[in-house]
Amino acid sequence: MMHTPRYHWFLLLLVCWAAPAQAEPGATQQQFQPGETYFGHDQHIEYIAGDLPFILSAPHGGREKPEGIVDRKEGTFAFDIGTQELARAIAAEMHQQTGHWPHIIICRISRRKIDCNREIVEACAGNPAAEKIWHDWHRFLTAARDRVVQDFGRGLYIDLHGHGHKIGQLEMGYLHSQLDYDVSNEQLSAPQNVTASSLQAIAALNRRPYADLVRGDFALGTLLMDRGFPATPSKQRPVPTIPYFRGGYNTGRYGRDAAPLAGLQIETNSRGVRDNDKSRAAFAKALTDSLKIYFEAQIGLPLAAKSTPAVSAPVTNALCAPQPACCRRRFRCRARCR
Repeated sequence: MMHTPRYHWFLLLLVCWAAPAQAEPGATQQQFQPGETYFGHDQHIEYIAGDLPFILSAPHGGREKPEGIVDRKEGTFAFDIGTQELARAIAAEMHQQTGHWPHIIICRISRRKIDCNREIVEACAGNPAAEKIWHDWHRFLTAARDRVVQDFGRGLYIDLHGHGHKIGQLEMGYLHSQLDYDVSNEQLSAPQNVTASSLQAIAALNRRPYADLVRGDFALGTLLMDRGFPATPSKQRPVPTIPYFRGGYNTGRYGRDAAPLAGLQIETNSRGVRDNDKSRAAFAKALTDSLKIYFEAQIGLPLAAKSTPAVSAPVTNALCAPQPACCRRRFRCRARCR
């Protein structure tokens, strides 16, 4: 019997799902209650526990500068102004629309002290106090990931950032360079791009070509553009301009390498997105509205709390038939396997 490449992708994902998760040092089996706030060492990392299949983190919006942690001497120190507040606005909007909570992880400490989007050596510069905070960050992210996978079988992670580039647009980072997008959709959908992508867990189970996931009708960038927030890559802006942020450490660790979770990085422009309360509220609504469509169209889940036992992700094969429950004019029906 000849197996298709998609079949091999699915076997690979099954192996990943079966592998035990590695706990962060000092991690416990603490029970987190949705909507409640938890803190790490000296309250520098904040976790708002959720019950939706969605995780949002903001690593570079912190202002705290504890004297006990010396400044880092090397690396990037840019402060993503307003991203901490934007994450809270998104949580509030999502709770208002669904009655439930996303998982929110916020670094409250300055990037001068620690960079929670880098591996531990660069992030902490060998400072033991900073390393405790770094481990808190990943302990909470790991707890959120495990809760999502346990309850839903799959989900989505977004790492939220801010840029100061000349062109005011959202930069959607799936771990590809700008040059990777400057090709045809067929070339973009090549297996090596799926392997490198932070959306590979979705791509392996989705009937659409991979290019459709990042710049098709129901790509997240396209959905946000439809709601008045310019974004790239998207159907309207398929090739990002330079400079462009492709996604970093967190996106790789909790997107590409965390199947069945998928993820991406969103670099937000300031004006009209995170520069004031009104902008943040408008973007929070647009993102929530977009994610409600994206979850059903691309992930095969509603953006809703668990109401039935989690089931494994559907596999597309010759015995699959259309699933009427998700047939809407807005997007193509997914499949139900018998």
